[in-house]
Amino acid sequence: MKRILLMAFLLILSFNVIGCSQFQNTENINSLPVPDQKITTEDINEGKQVIRDYVNALKSRNLEDLNKTLGMYKNGLYNKDNIGNFNSNLEIDTIAYPGKYLKANIPPSSYKSNYGKDPYKSMCLHVTFTEGTNKKDWDYILIKETEQSPWVIHDWGV
Repeated sequence: MKRILLMAFLLILSFNVIGCSQFQNTENINSLPVPDQKITTEDINEGKQVIRDYVNALKSRNLEDLNKTLGMYKNGLYNKDNIGNFNSNLEIDTIAYPGKYLKANIPPSSYKSNYGKDPYKSMCLHVTFTEGTNKKDWDYILIKETEQSPWVIHDWGV
């Protein structure tokens, strides 16, 4: 009986030592190199148009058109109760590729963590705009979920 208990103890001890070992695979999934997505001039132009469509829909308070510009991550952000809360004096000054602030987050880790995969393509556009008398600049992350899907806005920020 003592021999069986000793064997069980040693077996459990060896599992604990292996399980707590510093030699485990601790590679961070976000530190893996991003594959070249081959963003084309056509992709950039389509992305710029999505940004323009987004701003125009905000200005005209067109909820249906606005939601067409947004991906799943921002789905439901705007509704009939809050669409009127945005400044209709919003004007785009410039849209440039690549982004200024968020280059390191392409493809966006929030997409992968929420949907379990990377989008087909992603890019970041730097947008400067005027809202009334305030000048602002943000990066917009756009994604294309599949080869056939349109570009949509995944997220934005500085």
